[in-house]
Amino acid sequence: MNNKVFKPLIVSSLVLCNYVSAADCYDVSQNIAKQLEDNYVIENTATRLAQLIRSQVFLSGCERQKSSEDIAEFMTLELNKIANDKHLSVVYDPNWVSELKDYRSSAQTEAFADSRVMETPIDNYGFKKVELLDGNIGYLDIRAFSDSHLGGETLENAMKFLQHADGIIIDLRNNYGGSPFMVTSLASYFFDLDTVHLSTFESRENGVLTQTQDWTSPYVPGPRFKDTPLYILTSSNSASAAEGFSYSMQSLNRATIVGEVTAGAAHGRSTEIVNNDYILTLPSTRPVNPRTNDNWERKGVKPNIETSSDNAFYVAYAEVLNSLIKSNSKNLGLHQWVYPLVKAKSSQYQPSQSDFNQIVGTFGERKIFQKSGKLFYQYSNDPAFEIELLDKKTIVFKAFTEARLQAIYKNKQVIALKMLSLGEDERVFQRTM
Repeated sequence: MNNKVFKPLIVSSLVLCNYVSAADCYDVSQNIAKQLEDNYVIENTATRLAQLIRSQVFLSGCERQKSSEDIAEFMTLELNKIANDKHLSVVYDPNWVSELKDYRSSAQTEAFADSRVMETPIDNYGFKKVELLDGNIGYLDIRAFSDSHLGGETLENAMKFLQHADGIIIDLRNNYGGSPFMVTSLASYFFDLDTVHLSTFESRENGVLTQTQDWTSPYVPGPRFKDTPLYILTSSNSASAAEGFSYSMQSLNRATIVGEVTAGAAHGRSTEIVNNDYILTLPSTRPVNPRTNDNWERKGVKPNIETSSDNAFYVAYAEVLNSLIKSNSKNLGLHQWVYPLVKAKSSQYQPSQSDFNQIVGTFGERKIFQKSGKLFYQYSNDPAFEIELLDKKTIVFKAFTEARLQAIYKNKQVIALKMLSLGEDERVFQRTM
């Protein structure tokens, strides 16, 4: 093709692209500025955001973008240089706009609620696992906070299952948020009949600020755990309502947070139509803690005990057992039995071949040997049991937990094995070979 013919086509295409971007930028900016001004939850920030998005500098930068998707990304980045708000974004998605318009123009609200009732049981309303761990420690894994009127009965059943636990661990490492009403329902189980102010929620609509307070309930269906040690596991992915529960319980000194600093997403958002192509996710509500006069937006919830999310479970498990031992708990012997094992696992010890070589040997009628990279313990001619090194001294049986071994060292050499059994006297076997 002749280059002289082709060049004007390229120029025309670029001009058209810039023209469309300029039109989009002005239209979208004006609509977003008004919505931010009227409804963004922090009024002084709303004013600054509206001034920015109406400025010529902002519009000029917007008009240099090459596509509608780029415009949305540019606006989101620029707005968050001021707001630094994880819930504030501009999205280019004509299909989403169309679907949202259809939904809002029809009487689908009740049908939508009914569909949620049908769908959420697939995920058990966010309750992934409830378990009683060795040492009589309760464990509850919650992946989402469903609305209380949907998941309340599941919560009640989980708490009844844990009613005799000596301590409780709530795992929110994979929880991205959900309903603040479920947060209140869950928190209520960990206080007595006197209600506790958890948070105040602020919302702005048409320039008017409204405040509502969240308090624990004087009634819960099932047992209360007002004196039960409570530990909450977090990760950098724990967000929104998961952070709200953690932040409130920590500020009340009712729970110990173990894990990673959370995502830092405190604000509640609405979905607003900008025009036929763009959506604004608009933070219009925020929690304010009555004790800190703040929340976790942008900062996240800082754990009391900071560790990797992968190791948070064993660190918290060891801590709750240790706290029960220090308080001379009613099941002291059980907690003392389980604690060394859990503490060893929390160290994330990786045994080496040198460690294996130290353990392998004969101890009277007992022997430890290695086969196919694994360690085994055998008494006389009985069947051999596979064992595992949790650290240099602690040896556990993979098949059962009622007994374990402890290596006794002298001058960095294993000279004996100590057999420990729950409720029985310890026995020591000297190395013979």
